[in-house]
Amino acid sequence: LPGLAPVNYCTKDKQSDTCKNDVSVFVNRLNSEEAIIPYEYHHFDFCTDDHETGPVENLGQVVFGERIRSSPYKLEFKNNQEWNYACKKSYQPGNQEDLKKIKELIHGISLNYQHHWIVDNMPVTWCYQGEPGQQFCSTGFPMGCYLPKSGKPKDACVMNVMLTKLYFHQHKRLSLIFFFFSFYN
Repeated sequence: LPGLAPVNYCTKDKQSDTCKNDVSVFVNRLNSEEAIIPYEYHHFDFCTDDHETGPVENLGQVVFGERIRSSPYKLEFKNNQEWNYACKKSYQPGNQEDLKKIKELIHGISLNYQHHWIVDNMPVTWCYQGEPGQQFCSTGFPMGCYLPKSGKPKDACVMNVMLTKLYFHQHKRLSLIFFFFSFYN
C-alpha cells in the first residue's frame, strides 16, 4: 500500500538492520465528539517520553490534525510483559499547578476525550462490552469515565456498574497480534 513500508520483527538475539526487536508505540492527539477542540497528548499530564520524537507526518496527517509523538511505552517483539510502570505521578493538595493539571484531566474525562495511539502503523482499537449481548469496538479509547448529573452512565462507562462520579483510566493493557505474510513470485 502506498505510504506503508513493511516492518520485519524478530527476537532480540536475531535483530539486525533489516529486522528489529523494538515495537514502536506512538501517541497522537486526543479528540472528542462532544467538543470541537482536539488536544495534543502532552496537553494533559500523561506520562511522556524523554525524547519527544515521532515519525515524519505526511501531508494528510498534518491536514487532519494528527500530532504523532513517541511514547513512554516500550514493547519488544515476542516478549510478554505482565506489567510495567510508564511513570508515576503525585499531586500535592493546595499546589496550584497540580490543581490545574487535575482540572484539565477532569475536563477531558467529562467531555469524553479519546486517546489515539499507533502501534506498527496501525491505530490501537479498543473493544468493550456495552449493553448485554453487545460488543463495541472503536479506534481510540477514553481518558476515563464520567457519570453525568442524570446518573445514567453513557458511552464506554456503561461497562462499569460500580462507577460513582469520575474514573481515570490509568492502567493500559495492550494485546498485540502480528500477522505474517509471505509473498511469492
